[in-house]
Amino acid sequence: MNQVLVAFGANLGQPVHTFHSALDLLVAQEVLRAVLCSPIFSTPPVGGPTDQPEYANAVVAARTSCGPRELMVRLLEVEKTFGRDRDREIRWGPRRLDLDLIAFGNVRCSVPGLELPHPRAQERPFVLGPSQTLPLDEIPLSIREIVRSFSSHWPKEQKDQEVFECS
Repeated sequence: MNQVLVAFGANLGQPVHTFHSALDLLVAQEVLRAVLCSPIFSTPPVGGPTDQPEYANAVVAARTSCGPRELMVRLLEVEKTFGRDRDREIRWGPRRLDLDLIAFGNVRCSVPGLELPHPRAQERPFVLGPSQTLPLDEIPLSIREIVRSFSSHWPKEQKDQEVFECS
């Protein structure tokens, strides 16, 4: 089993419900197992249109038997299930569901469509802040030091958080 970190984001529809439904689907399909969830944080949008709603953001640490490419494909399929069309959307614009594969074990790779760890993870407080709410040994090795050293002041920036109950 491979240790992974997946970021969940959304700012359209009902993000909390969408996160639960998407996670339930990934668990039911046995894509993710032994799941630990961060709280859901409300954060301002980064990049993209300035008039979009705040985002709900969370991370999930889990195990998977998938390889990195297969896991990425499965995450993209779940996004489509919830109405995401990456080909037609505005970059960093509003969306019902965004699933990003942040880290996969100790894998470091850069191939078309997949870069691990996520190339902008260390610039994303909305990923690193929620990651710090999880036990450090549940964070994949390839990103663990970045999560550990992230400023602990981040939770003060978020406005609200909800519980993201893992299945």
